Amino acid sequence: MAVYAYIDVSQKQEYIYKNNKLVDNLYHSFVIKAVTEKLTGDGNPSDKESLAELRDIVFLEKYLDENFSQQYVFEYSGGGNSIIRFETKEDAIRFVKEYSFKVLEAYPDLELYISLIDEEKEGIAEQADKDGKIRRLLAQKADELKEKRRSRFKRWSYGVEVIDENGQAKQIKSDDRKKDTDEQRKKIIRKYLFEKFENALGNAVKVTEKLNDYKKEKDGKSYIGVIAIDGNHMGHIVNSIVSFEVLRNFSEAVEKTYFNAIVAALQEYRNKVEAEDLLLTPVLQSGDDICLIVEAEHAIAIAAGIIKKIAENSCDQQVLQKVIGSGYLTACGGVAIARYSYPFFEAVKIAESLCHRAKENIYLVKTMEEERQRKCFLHWEVVQSQVTTGIPYESYVKDRNIQVRFHIKPLCIDQTDLVHKDGIFSYEAFNRLVRAIQKEKKISSSLLENLKKQMYEGIEVYCLFLEINNQESKFLKNLIIDILSKNVDQYMTMVKKDVGQVIYILNDVLEALPFIAKLKEGSDGTGEKISN
Repeated sequence: MAVYAYIDVSQKQEYIYKNNKLVDNLYHSFVIKAVTEKLTGDGNPSDKESLAELRDIVFLEKYLDENFSQQYVFEYSGGGNSIIRFETKEDAIRFVKEYSFKVLEAYPDLELYISLIDEEKEGIAEQADKDGKIRRLLAQKADELKEKRRSRFKRWSYGVEVIDENGQAKQIKSDDRKKDTDEQRKKIIRKYLFEKFENALGNAVKVTEKLNDYKKEKDGKSYIGVIAIDGNHMGHIVNSIVSFEVLRNFSEAVEKTYFNAIVAALQEYRNKVEAEDLLLTPVLQSGDDICLIVEAEHAIAIAAGIIKKIAENSCDQQVLQKVIGSGYLTACGGVAIARYSYPFFEAVKIAESLCHRAKENIYLVKTMEEERQRKCFLHWEVVQSQVTTGIPYESYVKDRNIQVRFHIKPLCIDQTDLVHKDGIFSYEAFNRLVRAIQKEKKISSSLLENLKKQMYEGIEVYCLFLEINNQESKFLKNLIIDILSKNVDQYMTMVKKDVGQVIYILNDVLEALPFIAKLKEGSDGTGEKISN
């Protein structure tokens, strides 16, 4: 009877971003993929000959070929996991022992987990839904292994490396141990992480592994936008799949859909924006997980475009539709805007936290009568310093029993109304406001800057400022009222009397405005006209 092995890595983020060198971050991301996944065939661009050239990297498939010949089968591989079927229990046990040691010897700070299920011992050889039960048992046993390791202590090493005077793994110098040089790592990154983007995007973007490329000498705006996008309810969808074959097809379709969404969004945006070069650093694109670096002034628009393309493209995929039924794949995103020199790991954590907070809005909105699901949300934050990082803002404050909301974000991507009756703003509404303000020459930058300062001084001070500057601010008032119609009062706020709530419309718009690039003449960046 067959025995199944499930390969997984824990603490992936800590391993990938364990230092501030972007080249190492990208290299560690590739190491996880090499150690846990099949990298050849099934649509993957790699081939066994090119992988064989990288002698210092442990490849799962290469190891299996060399040590187990044809005595194994990949039942599933993708997203940093693999399920492998061995014909005998002895082969499976030998694989766990020998492969674990080899991985830990090469990467001592990588937390590898391998769980085993014997279909005969578990009594599921002839049962219905055998594949699904095997997957659930493998995942359950992997979680038990992780919990055992976590409950004992925090591991600093696995005893297969030299220990320094602090009890931690000693950093081995290049003359102590053979390792890849920076140039070798850059070649690996470009070939196996960047090449597919370069081939698909051509001259539309410049793919780079250097954060210094984002430094701008002319205007001093050396900011990057770290984009984190994650699919919604993907675990629930995957758990509903009963066979390995359907899982393989679905996983491959998701990977392709997400990659094509990135490419399509970047190409579409590149045709609209005024920019000499569009920079891109793909940090991670595995399954439904995306992490990208772009220039700050393009980040919000690109993130929204990718999420929108994921939803649109999934409607035409038969493989996906068979699994998810009617509807489309949904995803949420977070964007951390920070200086290019800001600690990269911190920026990634902020972006992922914003993505998580965007997902919370899924449970706050009610499904509209229309077909749109309203499950795609985008959040962002401009990070000025580490001191204020990680302190979530309150969605509203109370002023004499009145709820005062200063933020319209997170924004809904898949919402047909510019502003829904429940107070949720669409990305389309935000985008129209930004583009209109950028075009209106009668609105001075000094007015916008002063208006930002008045936002948190109280509604009376805010209204008084607008009345004093009525002549200059009337253009801004009319512009917003024209876009959002009857929802807006003369003070550019929305008042919901039934719940005693005041919503400041412009706060998020003015905060993001310096980080949003202007578009080419004749390209307003807005979608089709949406009726309120």
